Amino acid sequence: MTSAPYRSAFENWDSRASVRVKPLRPTTDETATFYPPEQITGHEELRGMLTPEAWRRYLVLNMQAYLDFTVQLEALIVLPVTALIGVDRSGVELPEAMRRDAMAITTDEAWHGQFTADLVRRIHAQTSVAPSLPATYEFQRTRDRLRDSLAPALRPAFDLLVTYVSETLISTRLMSMPRDGRLPGYVREAVADHCEDERRHHAYFRAFLPHFWRSLVPSERSTLAALVPDMVVAFLGRDKALEEHLLVRAGMDAAVARDFVHDFGDRSVGTRVARDSLACIRYLAELRAVDVDRFQERLAAE
Repeated sequence: MTSAPYRSAFENWDSRASVRVKPLRPTTDETATFYPPEQITGHEELRGMLTPEAWRRYLVLNMQAYLDFTVQLEALIVLPVTALIGVDRSGVELPEAMRRDAMAITTDEAWHGQFTADLVRRIHAQTSVAPSLPATYEFQRTRDRLRDSLAPALRPAFDLLVTYVSETLISTRLMSMPRDGRLPGYVREAVADHCEDERRHHAYFRAFLPHFWRSLVPSERSTLAALVPDMVVAFLGRDKALEEHLLVRAGMDAAVARDFVHDFGDRSVGTRVARDSLACIRYLAELRAVDVDRFQERLAAE
């Protein structure tokens, strides 16, 4: 297994990275939709079940939770791993240029967490809807469960794999929000900055994968590869606990919210998960780490 020569996507980092050249935009006062309704499972049915004020509140709560999800992902999953890569403590032998770029990603992700947390506070101030954020998200619960199932010696490699997965998924929400004119301008522009940085991160982790996979013995590869579908679904699929939590905070009766969330099926979710994970899985398939057809069957079962 060989790696292609590393071509850095960070040569213009000083003049392109959002942390270097793109300050926070001022809050705008326009009346806006605060979350794309189409991204909510059962949005057409829910809109008819909630009052206009409760529906507005529910959209705001969804945006705040989406942004907080990003803060938790960057701070608790990605940052620790990129810092270890940058200081050559990841257990993966890498060119010096890749270690340098990992430190740039660490800086980027800290900034993403900071300005995203700031967006949550500004939306609260603008809408008077206080954030109602869960203690954990589905990706954290799944990650912790899978990590605990592994032998301690394999857990650092699992952390690298989870970061690879999170950084090579192409989120429909992240990509579409900057173009959604219904959202507040300052939110769209901040998400666009995040999107641009993540394209460089995606390129980096695609290049990182062969080095990482080569550092594993065959038994470790097979053990870790089997966990990829669970992590993809955890990142991209429904978080039913979150859906129920936000519906209740928006004003829906708890029993009604529970029944709706657990009874409502949405085939489009599986299509979106398959689409958004396509690049992540293709890079693994190129190394014969996963079988794409079996992976798609696994997603369908999920």
